[in-house]
Amino acid sequence: MNKLSKLLLIDLECTCNDDPPLPKGEAEIIEIGMVLGQLGSKGFTVIDELQLYIQPTARPILTRFCTELTGIEQKTVNDAPLLKAALKQLADFLEKHSPSAWGSWGKFDARQIEMETANKSLPNPLASMPHHNIKQLFARKRGHRVGLARAVQLSGLSFQGRHHSGLDDTRNIGRLIDHDDLLREAVMKRI
Repeated sequence: MNKLSKLLLIDLECTCNDDPPLPKGEAEIIEIGMVLGQLGSKGFTVIDELQLYIQPTARPILTRFCTELTGIEQKTVNDAPLLKAALKQLADFLEKHSPSAWGSWGKFDARQIEMETANKSLPNPLASMPHHNIKQLFARKRGHRVGLARAVQLSGLSFQGRHHSGLDDTRNIGRLIDHDDLLREAVMKRI
């Protein structure tokens, strides 16, 4: 199997709180981290990256918990574009690179972008592209579901960057796919 495909990895960070947690459906995207790579039998080679910050509108003030978890500061989101403009940047990135599919660590990212674009009556630039749940594929190969940081550790790697940074998380998913032959093979079978 020597087929090469472009795979876009995405990780979203959203507004959040720990006590009390935000009501279901009220979180808003505040970061889209993306890594585009060439996926082949020999590995996953990064082609391009993009990090977009987004200004939340329903709850424009980040909680201390959210800032501590993600590292995203209030000034960063205050200076960021609204979701509509960020989605245009995402659509331009997709048009430039034409990935075959996109993946994320779990279902959350696909569900969140689908729900938030629908709620705000915005086009979802990912809607027509197949999504792959990399966490599920990892679990099928390893026998149990784990978080991204633990999966990186189980694969003999160390997590690089800040966990819960959208861009750093996607970089680590890419490293995991590149390093783990079984996972890479599982992803390739679906693209």
